[in-house]
Amino acid sequence: MARVTIEDCLRRVKNRYMLVHAAAKRVRQMGQGAGYLVDSPKNEEIVMALREIAAGKFSVEGWKTEDHEAKRGVEMEKAERKRVTTRKTQTTVNKTTVKKSAPKKTAKQLASKKAPARTAGIKKEYLEGGKVCKVTFKFPKIAAPDAKRVCIVGDFNNWNIHANPMKRLKNGDYQISLKVEPKKEYQFRYLIDESRWENDWSADKYMKSPYGDSDNSVIIV
Repeated sequence: MARVTIEDCLRRVKNRYMLVHAAAKRVRQMGQGAGYLVDSPKNEEIVMALREIAAGKFSVEGWKTEDHEAKRGVEMEKAERKRVTTRKTQTTVNKTTVKKSAPKKTAKQLASKKAPARTAGIKKEYLEGGKVCKVTFKFPKIAAPDAKRVCIVGDFNNWNIHANPMKRLKNGDYQISLKVEPKKEYQFRYLIDESRWENDWSADKYMKSPYGDSDNSVIIV
């Protein structure tokens, strides 16, 4: 099978939450001795799992309605869409109300204002008049329920796997904030327990890895 992409898998799975959960389930099966379902050069187990899902060899239809975490992923996605819609509506009302009386903001004030989050996973905040961007990354527990350690690795730390370990939150998610130079694109991935890689569900885009066996997440600031 050719290089697998997120888009290949999403033709078989309804959303990214379901995809990550399905891949994690398949990886656990492989770890317990399950054989591969597709013929392919040997890759990491997560890559093999994605290849099987994209090929339609590993179906989630049989268990997804009974799986609590899968249900939770769908509910999270619906809730996020609802929050975004509500936030946009409220913003429109506020703009209409204060349009005549609100003073004009300077370019510096606009640049330093915290940018609205595009998605639940990545938040960008421009500081020092737009000269620095503080990016907050969040890796959800559902993506790796049994993870003991998660590090973010990418262009911003020269792909040093030990440079930026993420902080585990009370709800089991992992989070970290990094300051980067704006007007650039940065490739990155998450390293889980120093044994497997995962992309960010809410990346701005995905780019082929130099090794050709997977895609990297990309954030544009």
